[in-house]
Amino acid sequence: MKAQRYLHPDRHLDQAIENDDMNDNTDLASADGKQPAAATTLAVEVGRAMPPADPNALPLLNTPLAAPVPLASDCSTVAEGMQFIGNAVLRGACSVAGHVEGNLTQAEGATVSVVVTETGLVKGDISAQKISVMGRTEGVLDAGHGEVALHDTASVHGLVRYGRIQVNGADLNATLERAPNPKPAV
Repeated sequence: MKAQRYLHPDRHLDQAIENDDMNDNTDLASADGKQPAAATTLAVEVGRAMPPADPNALPLLNTPLAAPVPLASDCSTVAEGMQFIGNAVLRGACSVAGHVEGNLTQAEGATVSVVVTETGLVKGDISAQKISVMGRTEGVLDAGHGEVALHDTASVHGLVRYGRIQVNGADLNATLERAPNPKPAV
């Protein structure tokens, strides 16, 4: 069975078809003003896949493309609507907009920042040099000698260990523990 050409309801079968080519390219001109090469008709049986397109026959865009945006390959993201269950060892920045059930731990020798956005929820421990919470956390926030920032939309339950802390009206139901200053070498 071969595919048939669709006829609009206003058209009658007894009307002559001026151009029987399904790929009528007579009105199109290429970007340089030249007429495209004559199109060839391709019959494909119904239910069969189309053959791969010839890249030389594809039209080219005349608009310059914007430079690609470099992606931070060392940034992990749990997007809104996602759920992650398990423990993760972080070597770079981490943003949590979804739900995490498990521990987020800074890798040995790495300096990591973790951001829990307004839609984020972490049920587990977070260990990082810099922790910023705008969403909900249940567990230990351990920044060691680093920084913890709790924003006005944050809801924090558990233990917060910090070197420096900033609280901006967060719902805070946690034990605060300041990390002792390291003693200078004598």
